[in-house]
Amino acid sequence: MNALPKTYSKPKYNSHQANFNLINLKTKVLTVEACKAVNFGQIALDEQQTTILASMNREIILLCRSLPASLQDSAVIIIQRYYTGFKISNLLTFFTNFYAPSWSLIHWMQQANPVLQASELESAFSGQAMAYFVYMLDDRLSNGQIPTTHLLLHLRSSAWTKFHHAAIALTKNISNSEELVEELVDNYFSGIHEPEEVDSINSYCNLFCKQLSTTLVIPILIARNTGFDISRIRQAYESFGIAWRLLDDLRGCSHDAFAGELSAIYYLLPLEERQLWLNCQGEDEESKHWQKLKSYLEQQGILRKLVSHICTSLKEAQKNADLAGLSGYVNQIQQLAIPLREM
Repeated sequence: MNALPKTYSKPKYNSHQANFNLINLKTKVLTVEACKAVNFGQIALDEQQTTILASMNREIILLCRSLPASLQDSAVIIIQRYYTGFKISNLLTFFTNFYAPSWSLIHWMQQANPVLQASELESAFSGQAMAYFVYMLDDRLSNGQIPTTHLLLHLRSSAWTKFHHAAIALTKNISNSEELVEELVDNYFSGIHEPEEVDSINSYCNLFCKQLSTTLVIPILIARNTGFDISRIRQAYESFGIAWRLLDDLRGCSHDAFAGELSAIYYLLPLEERQLWLNCQGEDEESKHWQKLKSYLEQQGILRKLVSHICTSLKEAQKNADLAGLSGYVNQIQQLAIPLREM
């Protein structure tokens, strides 16, 4: 699952970091160091969205409490260990650091056509929370960052069950919806189990969309329930997801190179120059291999090219959300894009 993001939560806003960003990104050369400070713009949530976010944050604790009593405390501890830096405050605000468009699409569709009951909407946001949690957990389990234990397998199984139950509940009275769920779930596993070969930035993004499929299930079912154009909703959501993924790659350039992970930056390199990236595996920032790659990325405009791809993906998300008639989602995507467009 190398094509999944390494960091799923948005970096915290830092005014000093932002100033560093503006000073350095206005220069002719976009540096690797400056890219570490690049971020999406902030989105101000209204009262209703804040309430939704609070309900999603509670899902992590509820998930742990759903386990057998002997596993509950250990589940809380292990989530804190691998995802929240052992800070209980981070556990209680687990999804606060996710970019809002990862879940707000559900809200905007219901706002435009409020046909879902409160219980159905609550189940939808619970399912979306669990979809992202499974998505994160699978990545770390598959690449060995987290040991495979009975506790984690049970935690994953419980999260998947909650996600699947929420999805199935939204298929009532809608023809072919269960088949749609099965298709997206199969898409997900086809993207992580013997995935197709990646040889370009386009195939890299296409593979990522497959791996994002479980987090698309609930939004697509909400679209079916509320009467929105599924293809527009899908393109808006996937384009946002691609932008998020590429931003993560931009920020984590050196980390990925040292870890031997083939990020979007690798696929933006000319074929004859990709060995520069491969040479950096196991190295550090003082190595000659890294200095050579770093210089090439900066001087040849590879990093700026990635910023351009991020902006293009956000524009695509905005266009499809606009065509779908979701002005609120359009506005949020526009807010994300502001700092990048200023570059």
